[in-house]
Amino acid sequence: MAEGWNSETGLNHVIAYSDPTAEKRNLPGVLDDYAFTAVACLDAYEATSDLSYFQFAQNIVDRMVQWFYDPTGGGFFDTAQTDNPQKSLGVLATRRKPFQDSPTPAGNSVAAIALLRLYAFTNQSKYREQAEHTLEILAGSAGQYGIFAATYGIAAVHLSQPHSQIVIIGEDKQADEFYAMAARPFGFGRTVIKLKHNQAVAQNLPPALAETIPNLPAIKEGKTLAVICRGFSCLPPISDAQALQRSL
Repeated sequence: MAEGWNSETGLNHVIAYSDPTAEKRNLPGVLDDYAFTAVACLDAYEATSDLSYFQFAQNIVDRMVQWFYDPTGGGFFDTAQTDNPQKSLGVLATRRKPFQDSPTPAGNSVAAIALLRLYAFTNQSKYREQAEHTLEILAGSAGQYGIFAATYGIAAVHLSQPHSQIVIIGEDKQADEFYAMAARPFGFGRTVIKLKHNQAVAQNLPPALAETIPNLPAIKEGKTLAVICRGFSCLPPISDAQALQRSL
């Protein structure tokens, strides 16, 4: 992120060349660069609870929407709008909306996943609406692409199923057990975040969680607990392993 992202120019398409003597050029990022990097930053946030990764993801997604999203027809173009098409690389001068995995996941499908995951953390409806409009473009014909619409199918699952966040707060062995228990079953739209007690404050949390987690009395008491939130509604805190297993 330190080398590939600039708040004014966005993402670079290339950070380093395999040939150390190659001339370095600043090539603007394409849709895939933005979508994949945003998803990677959200993964990093969930793995580390470091909010800077979440903030990177949101900045990248907001720029992706600004430069690549088609507000009229929906979906994302593979390259950003430019006043000088001659600066584009070869056939990239022709903008298109990639939905077919080839076989790497298609930019539009990954962009929709990034938007929906960001929506789950922010409760900003614009992210869900942009994702939905993106998926609607191919809704009637996705089936004919077979396995090459696999990522589109994953994005559709993210859209159709309620998201959930499981927040584990604690620093002892029980917190580790809670985390392992919550992370073990796989599910699309499921996020598991582990925080220390001093991390469970509003400035360390994305908006949707910042409204609830810091206000739990058990945090101030230093208790280890788990909180399951689903669709922006949270269940009462859980401090017993069997109760957590039943709720999961």
